Amino acid sequence: MTTHRLCSVVFLGCAPFSTQAQGIVGGITTEAIRTSQLDTVQTDAVGILSPSQSGIPQEFWGNSDVATLARLVAPFHEGALPQINALWQRIVLSEVDPPQYIPQKGALLLARVDYLMNAGALEQAEALLDRVGAQTPELFRRTFDVGLLAGRAQSACNMMLRNPSLTPDFKARVFCLARANDWSAAALTLTTAKALGQISDPDEHLLARFLDPELFEEIAAPPPPSPLTALDFVMREALALPRSGRALPLAFLHGDLQSQTGWRNQVLATERLVRSGAIPPDRLISLYQDGEPAASGGIWVRISAVQNLIEAMDRNDAEAASKALPDAYRTLRAVGLEFILADLAADDLRDVELSPKAASIRYRLWLTQADYADLTFEYTPQNDTEAFLQAIAQGQALPNPKNDIEAAVKAAFDGTTLDVSAVTDARQGRFGEAILRSTTDLIASRYADPLAVEACLSALLLAGMEDDARWIALAVLLQKTGRI
Repeated sequence: MTTHRLCSVVFLGCAPFSTQAQGIVGGITTEAIRTSQLDTVQTDAVGILSPSQSGIPQEFWGNSDVATLARLVAPFHEGALPQINALWQRIVLSEVDPPQYIPQKGALLLARVDYLMNAGALEQAEALLDRVGAQTPELFRRTFDVGLLAGRAQSACNMMLRNPSLTPDFKARVFCLARANDWSAAALTLTTAKALGQISDPDEHLLARFLDPELFEEIAAPPPPSPLTALDFVMREALALPRSGRALPLAFLHGDLQSQTGWRNQVLATERLVRSGAIPPDRLISLYQDGEPAASGGIWVRISAVQNLIEAMDRNDAEAASKALPDAYRTLRAVGLEFILADLAADDLRDVELSPKAASIRYRLWLTQADYADLTFEYTPQNDTEAFLQAIAQGQALPNPKNDIEAAVKAAFDGTTLDVSAVTDARQGRFGEAILRSTTDLIASRYADPLAVEACLSALLLAGMEDDARWIALAVLLQKTGRI
C-alpha cells in the first residue's frame, strides 16, 4: 500500500504543496499573477501538484465529456467527510492530462477553480490561477473575486485597470476607479452606465452609497442582494451594512479571520473553513486557546473542552488527559470537527498511558491521519469493530463483516461484481468521472447506502488509488460507529 499524502487530513499544506505553490501555505501569496499565452499550455491540465505528489493517475480524466466533468467538479458538498474533501482538493489541484476530447478549452480548469472557491480555499484557488494567468474574462473574473475576498482589493483593481478589456462589468470598473481615488471618473462612469442601461438600479444605489456614504446616512440600508457577489459583499462590508441572517458562502469568511474581528466570529469562521478543508486544523486549535470562554453552551463548550485537554497534556497528566480527550472528542464530533484532534493524538498523546476509553478514541483519531498505517501498526484491536478497522488500515484480508456497510467495504476490496455506471466508467478508464460521481452519491446517502459505499471504493481501487480507498473506507466506518 502506497501512501501519497504527507500532510494531515483535510488540508494540503504539506511540504510538496508549499513547494509547488511557491509559498502560499500559512498565508496568501502576494506575488504578482504571471501570464502566459493560453495556446502554449494545456489549460485544463494546469495544476500545482504533480501526480506523484497528489496520488492522482496521470490519465485520470480519460475520455469523459468535459461538460459532465465540469458539473461534477465544481460543487462543494456540505456534509462531506474530511477525507473526501482532502481527496477532492487534491484532484482539482493535480496536474494531470486533460480529457481526450475538449470542445471548450479551459472549462474544466474553471470548474476546478470554482470548486476551490465554493470550498472557501482561496489560497489554493489563487495558486491554481497563478499558474495559468488571467488571460480570459472568465479567468480574470475569478482572479478578481479571489483578490477581493482575500483582502487585496487594491491589487485586484490595479490588475483590472491595467487590462480594461478583461473588466467584468461597469460595476467593477466604478468600484476600482473609486479605490484608485479617481472619484470623478468613477462618478462619470456610473452615470454613463446608468444612461446606457448597463447597470441595475440596486447596483447603482450601492455604488452611489459607496462613492459618497455621507449622502445616505439617513437612508435605510438596502437588503443584501441574492445572489450575493464578491464585489457586493466587499462594498457592503466597507460600508458596514448589515449582513443577511443566512450563512455566508465559505469564500466570504476570510475577512472574519482577521484579528480585529471579535473572537467568537473568528472561531465560527475558522470552524467552517477548517471543516471544508480550506485551512489547516491547527489554526483552529490555536484560536481556541486565545481567550477565556465568555459563556456556556455553543462554541464555548468546544473551546473549554479543547483547552482542558491541552492543559492536561501540558501538565503530562495522563489521568486528566484520559478524562479530557473523550469530552473534547464528543463535543467536537457533534459539529463534525473531531478530526482536529488528530494531530494531538498522533503527537502529544501518542505514547501516553490513557484509559481504555481514551485509548480507543486516540485509535480512531489515528485512523483519520494520512499516515494511519504507521500510527496503528502496533495497535491491538479491542473488539470486532476495531479488528475490521485494523485490517483495512494494515492492508490485511478483511474478517467476516458484522453489518451491511462492512459487507460493502469487504466486497469492494475483494473485487466488486457491481454493474453500475461508476464501476463501468472506472473499468473503461474514466476514473475522474467515476470517482466524482460515486463520491457525490456517497455523500448524498449520508454514508448509509451499502451500494454507494461499494461503488465509491471500487472506483478508487480500479483507478489504482488503494490508499484513498482504505482511508475513505475507514472514515465511512468511523462515521457509522457513532459516539463512544
